[in-house]
Amino acid sequence: MLRSLVGSEMCIRDSIMTKEVSSVELIKAVEKFIPEYIGKDIQKACEGIYPLQNVFIRKVKILKAPKFDAAKLAEIHSGDSTAEVGAKVARNAEAELTAEATA
Repeated sequence: MLRSLVGSEMCIRDSIMTKEVSSVELIKAVEKFIPEYIGKDIQKACEGIYPLQNVFIRKVKILKAPKFDAAKLAEIHSGDSTAEVGAKVARNAEAELTAEATA
């Protein structure tokens, strides 16, 4: 494959990936990568340049860190607030002592 073909294929590939990922959040971007929708788009776009097969995305780099939003982080990690977290559990100390003594 000629270097000019490789360069044009790389340009198309980078533009498709940037377009697809920059418009959504990180969680949605990962959901796009898993079923290989972006790989199929790259394969269709480069069909006129060179017939590609088995186009997969192996790595993704974050070029610019997203802005930190504490409220959004709290929303993602908020769970059921009615459950008692760290509640005391009744234990049978006598059974534990006899188990340790026999061991």
